[in-house]
Amino acid sequence: MHPDLPKLLDVQGKDRHLSEVSARRDELAAERAALDAALETARQQIAQAERAATDAAARRDAREAKLEAQRGLQEKRRARLEQERNPRVAAQLMADVEMARSILAQEESDWMRVAEEATQREQAVALATERLEALTAEQAEARESLVGREAEAEAAWSAAKAARDEAAAGLPKPLRTRYDRLHGSRHSEVLVPAVNATCTACYTSIPSSRIGQLQADSILLEGCEMCGAILYLEEVPA
Repeated sequence: MHPDLPKLLDVQGKDRHLSEVSARRDELAAERAALDAALETARQQIAQAERAATDAAARRDAREAKLEAQRGLQEKRRARLEQERNPRVAAQLMADVEMARSILAQEESDWMRVAEEATQREQAVALATERLEALTAEQAEARESLVGREAEAEAAWSAAKAARDEAAAGLPKPLRTRYDRLHGSRHSEVLVPAVNATCTACYTSIPSSRIGQLQADSILLEGCEMCGAILYLEEVPA
């Protein structure tokens, strides 16, 4: 049996465990991201409501300024009408006052509509803010639990990574480099068992010229000719 086979299998086993621990960390990260996304959505709704409220308030203020200006002009017309002694001029002023009164009534109606919309927009901001506060309170317990689970997962990952690095340090440098390269490029494991002179990763037959080496060393470090996996005899203990 090749002396490095047990070491390689040990490293691969620790890589497998490290992958499982990393997956747990990823799950917790996704859980936190979901909580954060919910809060961000609520914040965006507040920002959207605030923009709408600001626009509505600006329209209301513009209408109000226009309305006040027209009221001032109407008061001046009435003052002139009261002082005018020329019947013809007074008649024209009276017509102007009546026309302006109709226009003013429409402007007041428009201002009330815009003012009501502005009030509704302000209420929408308040409601959106309340929803964010409620959501934050609802998430408090989940976030507290998540912090503890993240700490546990991080500690488990650090321990698994240290164990893996320690095991890998026992490999000869060229072999470790090759293993790490394969581990980084393959979706499946680096070491795969050979069964009936066949690679169990890609099911390629092992050439007869290499079977003797496999039987002698229990491992083919050169790897499968098709997929590159390092082959070993499954009955060899790790």
